[in-house]
Amino acid sequence: MGIRSQNNPIAAYLDVFSGTGTDAVTSAPTPSSGLTATGGVISDYTSGSDVYRAHVFTSSGIFNVSAIGNLGANIEYLVVAGGGGGGYAQPTQVMAGGGGAGGLRTNLTGHPLAGAAYAVSTSPGSYTVTVGAGGMGAFSTPNARGASGTNSEFYSTPVSYPSTLRIRSLGGGGGASYPQGAAEGGSGGGGVTRTPATYSPGAAGNVTPDPNHPAQQGYPGGAGTGEGGTPGSQGGGGGGGATAAGLQGGHPTRPNQGGYGGAGTQVAIAGPTATTFTGVGAINPSNNQYQYFAGGGGGGGRSVSSVPGRGGEGGLGGGANGGVGNLLGDSAIASTGGGGGGGAIQSSTGGYGGSGGSGIVVVRYQIGTIAAAKATGGAISFYGGKTIHAFTNSGTFDNTTPSALDVTYFIVGGGSGGGGGHGGGGGAGGVKTGPLSIPTAAVTVTVGSGGAGGGDYAHPASKGTNGGDSSIITPSPTVLARGGGGGGGGGYSPGDPAPAGNAGSQIPNSDAHTIGGSGGGGAGQRPSAPGGAGENSSGSYPGGSGASEGGAGGGGGAGAVGSNAPSDSQVAGNGGVGVQIPTAFQNPASAGGGLGYPGSSGTYWVAGGGGGGAGSGGTLGIGGGPGGPYAGAGPGAAATGGDGLSGKENSGSGGGGAGGGPSGVIGGSGGSGIVLIAYPS
Repeated sequence: MGIRSQNNPIAAYLDVFSGTGTDAVTSAPTPSSGLTATGGVISDYTSGSDVYRAHVFTSSGIFNVSAIGNLGANIEYLVVAGGGGGGYAQPTQVMAGGGGAGGLRTNLTGHPLAGAAYAVSTSPGSYTVTVGAGGMGAFSTPNARGASGTNSEFYSTPVSYPSTLRIRSLGGGGGASYPQGAAEGGSGGGGVTRTPATYSPGAAGNVTPDPNHPAQQGYPGGAGTGEGGTPGSQGGGGGGGATAAGLQGGHPTRPNQGGYGGAGTQVAIAGPTATTFTGVGAINPSNNQYQYFAGGGGGGGRSVSSVPGRGGEGGLGGGANGGVGNLLGDSAIASTGGGGGGGAIQSSTGGYGGSGGSGIVVVRYQIGTIAAAKATGGAISFYGGKTIHAFTNSGTFDNTTPSALDVTYFIVGGGSGGGGGHGGGGGAGGVKTGPLSIPTAAVTVTVGSGGAGGGDYAHPASKGTNGGDSSIITPSPTVLARGGGGGGGGGYSPGDPAPAGNAGSQIPNSDAHTIGGSGGGGAGQRPSAPGGAGENSSGSYPGGSGASEGGAGGGGGAGAVGSNAPSDSQVAGNGGVGVQIPTAFQNPASAGGGLGYPGSSGTYWVAGGGGGGAGSGGTLGIGGGPGGPYAGAGPGAAATGGDGLSGKENSGSGGGGAGGGPSGVIGGSGGSGIVLIAYPS
């Protein structure tokens, strides 16, 4: 027997998954109901004898309350800000600091960091949700320190800060590099070490304490070295985490290693924490549980033959590992608020910092009692007589019935990054939908990551990076949606990287369950550059070409080709339009920052192409088509030296291309993909 809820205004009942895996039986429903609210990705689940609904926001949106019900007006929340980026390791012999985790605030019952109760109302009923972006890892001297993450908030509209109704978590501080020190933030960035004896302290965390939320939101970063610069014991400091400070680099017990990032914490607010539910947060390898957040980034390590070191490990909760030798620091896990790893270097080549993870906001409340389950995995919701499993991160779909389960899937690959310096827009991930029979077994679901944006002319990766592939792996067949192709990168000097957009990752032997990604736009430069190829079919299209005078092409979308930049023009091309999520998956409770984003004719749109970057004085390309930006796609940049904007998380859309101009401009990152599986309840 499971738990049945009376709260769904569409369906006659909700089959909410319980631990038994059996179908609903004849038990009468309890005459109770929770809030009626919309926004975010919906996860309905049981905890003991209670049924909860969680609204998971991986991008900014609106939580809207239209009715209170008879279970009370209190909600529980998790608000995690974006993590700070790791520092740049300048030549020579520099070990940069890891980024600090984004601040973390929660009032989840029983959590050691819990704040006071929070009651919502229907007047005004609209609550703003802001999800902070992760700070970019530093990759050149002008931005030697990693960029700080941005704030995340949840508040009644309009309410000024500070207020008991405005919950704010501060972005994590960027990791240090020489000569720039670490930045303060929700958690502080780690300090830098520069051989032979120069080092800096870590920065403070929990800056600007909130009088209405006294629990500490984060901790300081670690110092850049443990022995005052003593040779043989050096490394960048780890960024602070939600529950612990980052460790100092080069401690005597860890010679030449980067400092470990401070630990985050588990906040089990979005559903079951076991491996069958992986839609939210990072995993703890020691117990195979998820929903860990706000780990600090590891500091860069020092590699020498006499005393080999390594990069500091990222803190539990999404923090990224630091680099060692000539390697860049890793980037933090998206939607965890983890800090990026610090770079490390011992030659004339720069060691780049990893980017911080974006933040997350989760709101939950009790909705009722009694129900059934056919499968586990992802965020589960119920609409129109169907059970919907939404995977916003990779995980496992487990059919717990004794026979094969006939489902409908909708799968989107990761969007690609826009190019740097007159950069082309990133191509959207491929999109595929159709029927599938899943056996009585656990099958692997992979959600493709968004590709990184390209750097400036001097950066070796001026093209955007392709998006990752999304898949559902069954014994037969495998459903596969490939990532989009990166936008072409600019540059005028001989030997510059090729300016053409990357082709969307293609399928060598396509069948009914596979689709390639859309192509990236070509860079705007002399001579004009072509866009990358797509499949020229629904779900995958090519990118547009760049113009010889500076305007770049738009990335291909899942619904149309990216636009060419007008000939001999500084004007950039628009990204191709996306596609709308099928009606069966369009649960109204997920509107507003949930499944899909606004399009030209409503909401629930995904997989738009990123807009191209403009030349000096030109017009930027619009992400997802003219009149947008649409489908969560990133627009290009128009201003000289402007950065392209990133695609939204779980949109599969491309990032915008960078504008022309001086060094330091970067393309926007692509949005990660999404996998949806539905079947009759």
